[in-house]
Amino acid sequence: MISIYGKTGMGKAHGILVDAWFAGFADAADKRIYFCVYLGESDSENVSSAQAREIAVEIVSDYAACNLAE
Repeated sequence: MISIYGKTGMGKAHGILVDAWFAGFADAADKRIYFCVYLGESDSENVSSAQAREIAVEIVSDYAACNLAE
């Protein structure tokens, strides 16, 4: 089982969302994994801290499944 803890955040410039992030750590198999996912401004897509969180959860889950299995 993986427990993920973190903090989301967003930054705006001139009323436009220009960056979003999710940073934190995960406890899995008696190991602690630290992470930070940052999404910057994009002309083609909107960014959000919720998206950053989803990406982090997927990455940490995949990492744990591949590297922490015994």
